[in-house]
Amino acid sequence: MSDSKYSVLFMRDDRDVTRYRVSPFWLKMFICTQVFLLLCAAGGIYMGVRGFKINAKLHTEKKGLEQRLVDAEVRLERLGNMEKILQSYDPAELQSLLSSATSEVQQLHQQQVELVEVDLNKVFTRIDSRQVGVENLRVKLAKRKLNISFELNNLQASKAVVGQAYLSFIKKDGSPLEAKYKKGDLSFQIQRFKRIQTSFLLPDGMDQKDLFGLRMEIKGKDGDVIFAETYPFYHILS
Repeated sequence: MSDSKYSVLFMRDDRDVTRYRVSPFWLKMFICTQVFLLLCAAGGIYMGVRGFKINAKLHTEKKGLEQRLVDAEVRLERLGNMEKILQSYDPAELQSLLSSATSEVQQLHQQQVELVEVDLNKVFTRIDSRQVGVENLRVKLAKRKLNISFELNNLQASKAVVGQAYLSFIKKDGSPLEAKYKKGDLSFQIQRFKRIQTSFLLPDGMDQKDLFGLRMEIKGKDGDVIFAETYPFYHILS
């Protein structure tokens, strides 16, 4: 059995059959060699791909570091220029500029706080004590002049209602802005109903696009609000 060998035959149409006898050892060596070369090739491909990815990552990091270095150089140059400018200023003038800038920052912060503190519930809450009713509200805008009319009905037929209506603008950020009108136009003492009319101008420096609508509040003779509602312009303008 130790002398057994494998016979390998090669056959061609134009030649005689050629036979080779191969020892099992060499056949195993050949197969092992092929497997080894295949593993080496696979390992080489893996290492090549891995190296390519690492190289690409390092290249990206290098570009990022270069960009950060450029940005740092620009900031350093700006700081150097600022230092030269500050050195050229008189200390008293510099202190004055800093005080002015601080004041402006504080005013801006106060304005932001005021904007944040707008109470939308107060602006848009509807109040109706069933003492008066507002109907047929009509609003017309001619250039910058608002013409407003509405019917005020007394819902308590047993006695007259005395009071005053108030109008204010609601800006798009939800903050109220007082309207300038003749208060006598909106005062009333009614037994059944009264047609109320008034007109006034839009606020200075503002157009319709800057405003959301009108807020109406009606107070009784004791000063309590008996009716309140917000009317968007897109709903009431005609």
